[in-house]
Amino acid sequence: MSKGKSNYNWLVSFAAGIGGLLFGYEIGVIGQVLGMEIFQNDFGMAYTDANGKRVDYPNRPSIDGWITTTFLLGCIVGAGACSVFADRFGRKYSIISSGIFFAIGGALQAAASSFAVLLTGRVFSGFAIGIASMVVPLYIAETAPASTRGALTTIYQLMITFGIFVATAINCIIIKTVDNTSSLEWRLALAMQIIPSVLLVILVFFIPFSPRWLAEKGRHEEGLEVIAKLRGLTINDQEAIDEYNLIRAGSDADKAIGDASWGELFKGANGRRMFIAIVNQSLQQLSGINVILYYSADIFAAMGFANADTLIAFPLANAFVNFIATFPGMWAVDRFGRKPLLVWGGLGMAVGHAGVYTFITLSKNGNQSLAWGAIFSVYIFLICFASTWGPVVWSYQAEIFPLRLRARGTGIATMTNWTWNAIIAYAFPQVFSALNKQPTVYWIFFSFCMVMFGFAFVFVPETKGKTLEEISEIFGDKPANDTENSYALHVAKK
Repeated sequence: MSKGKSNYNWLVSFAAGIGGLLFGYEIGVIGQVLGMEIFQNDFGMAYTDANGKRVDYPNRPSIDGWITTTFLLGCIVGAGACSVFADRFGRKYSIISSGIFFAIGGALQAAASSFAVLLTGRVFSGFAIGIASMVVPLYIAETAPASTRGALTTIYQLMITFGIFVATAINCIIIKTVDNTSSLEWRLALAMQIIPSVLLVILVFFIPFSPRWLAEKGRHEEGLEVIAKLRGLTINDQEAIDEYNLIRAGSDADKAIGDASWGELFKGANGRRMFIAIVNQSLQQLSGINVILYYSADIFAAMGFANADTLIAFPLANAFVNFIATFPGMWAVDRFGRKPLLVWGGLGMAVGHAGVYTFITLSKNGNQSLAWGAIFSVYIFLICFASTWGPVVWSYQAEIFPLRLRARGTGIATMTNWTWNAIIAYAFPQVFSALNKQPTVYWIFFSFCMVMFGFAFVFVPETKGKTLEEISEIFGDKPANDTENSYALHVAKK
């Protein structure tokens, strides 16, 4: 395999991974837009009183919740819909559709003259991200070689964190340079989402179809050509032929079982897969990650820091740490495995939450400088999340399901992620307000992180270094036999 051509697989993964950048950009945008005073004024969230003090309207927590939750409801629907049309129309076209829907959503939000139009744009953007979050890791897993599949699938999470950082940096420039009494400030911030969505559509147009989807559709000559190109080989190289033979044998074995049904996902070995994927996605959200990302301005303000810091300095530092910390996870996932990262990541995040609670409590007792300890603890949490549960959960669910059920299984698991995301995003502003913005909520997240530590240790089997077809054997599926492999080789040579 030539080094130049072997890099093609990485380029394909990065092109598809821009679907993650869309999600990251959305997170980075909305967190700061919610803190813009002109945005709050335009949508009846807050006002400035006669003394120049910002005062929230009583319905502020509800409006915050709806702006965030409508996006997440769109994500749930998008992930569910994609579990069907990713099989019918292919992984590639599904990713392209996500870019189109995201551009429509960004345009509606930027042009919104009413709360209803804003929420409609949020739903469109959410629908796009639901599609991308389900199909991008799946596509990358189906195109990647076993030896680097973990690192390649974590590109999705890397691009999420990169998107958050880019959006935060751009928003900081907008906040500094655009008149903060003009609605142009928040409209420009939201309109910038259209740029990466157009980039996604253009780049993905040029990447190949998933070779496993091609095998499932009986397009074997194309499938072999794609595998050869991805590995930097020719269709006559035995290595490419052998790999595609295994893919075809697995596909033929799946077809011999019959048409896939939703009920299969909750029985036997598939039920075990579904259980692990659902619990992993649930716990990823219950770790508290998106509370920190969506409501960072409110959280830092509650620590007693100035508004300029909560809108610019801390979110930018948050985004940078989150981005940089993803690289150790990409390096470690194929060296140490998925299971160790999930186990120790859960414990590390628990330590971070315990530190946030402790330092905020101490700072409120008279020593404000101790709030910096809470900031440091937030970064401990972010580093542990971004290098373990952030990327690995997406990578793991994309590789454990058999081909005939892969889109449906990852679709349900992804819907679970977005459902919990929506519940937490809507409830947190109201719970945080009801608790008088006290740090008690961090003990709840601490508890869930400890559950993550125990669950990964007991229930999650290792998949490092296995092909997608070999992973099926870990869960008790019957391997494709030699006859099937010989038949596949015979057909592939024709």
